[in-house]
Amino acid sequence: MIVRGRPLRIGVQIQAQRTTWESFSSALLGIEDLGFDTVWTFDHLLPFSGPDDGAAFETSTTLAAMAVMTSRIRIGVLVNGVLYRDPGTLAKSAALVDQISGGRLEFSLGAAWAEREFRAYGLACPPLAERYERLDEALHIVRSLWTEPRTTFVGRHYRVEDAPCEPKPVQRPHPPIMVGGSGAGSLRAAARHATSVNIQGSPAVCVERAARLAGICEQLGRDVADLELSWHGQLALAPAHAQAEAAARAIAAGHGQDLESQRGSWLLGTPEEVAEQIRDYASAGVSHLVLGVGHPFDLEPLRLVQEQVRPLLG
Repeated sequence: MIVRGRPLRIGVQIQAQRTTWESFSSALLGIEDLGFDTVWTFDHLLPFSGPDDGAAFETSTTLAAMAVMTSRIRIGVLVNGVLYRDPGTLAKSAALVDQISGGRLEFSLGAAWAEREFRAYGLACPPLAERYERLDEALHIVRSLWTEPRTTFVGRHYRVEDAPCEPKPVQRPHPPIMVGGSGAGSLRAAARHATSVNIQGSPAVCVERAARLAGICEQLGRDVADLELSWHGQLALAPAHAQAEAAARAIAAGHGQDLESQRGSWLLGTPEEVAEQIRDYASAGVSHLVLGVGHPFDLEPLRLVQEQVRPLLG
């Protein structure tokens, strides 16, 4: 399937919480073996829902290990939060992961949101308007460090002076840059700096966000067609619809959520139904879907995506 001139990509986010490294790494290798296009970890210091005492893997080390363990699939973090690391540290870490992986990194950044993590670890959590400013400044610095011999930047929140970044990433001019989020500040940062934007919600929500993004791009003099539209949501796929419904309710309950209030963020049903839902997202301009999978990692629905859903998409 071709969407806005791009081949449809399907990826998987393995939620790196309440699990073991053995389970996570086994799922990672299974997802690559199944032939998915991208695989992602997350960026959290604590589990993002429910009790805060379960495992949550540190992001940079997890991503580096993913680079070593895989050989084909593209890897990333959905998404790095701007408040967890300064832009220089983030740029250097990402550049080395791109080197380790042989140029398979998909870089990402978002405004961050998990306030209980910042309280627990004594990190600042400024208002959303400031987080958007930090996101824009950080993306400017990261791109410059990757593409220029040295970078000097003085902003409201970040400052670098005659800073190098070596080694540079393998990918030229730099790895793809995804901005996560659909607020006005995120969309503006994406229009200024990114190659893709990742959002959540129903196809109708995606249409609305894409229209807002197009308006911002027009203001900035950028062709919105240059930006890939990416979607992140949950998957519940089974041979019978009732099985998929039951699986979705169990997964939602595990996150302390009600399925009905979250239904717009799911691909849910039989292979035929999920294929139709993917067509709806493609009609909204989405050319990259990232399916969230939590522990215990059940790869059977992912196998059905590759073996039964993809052939229906043409």
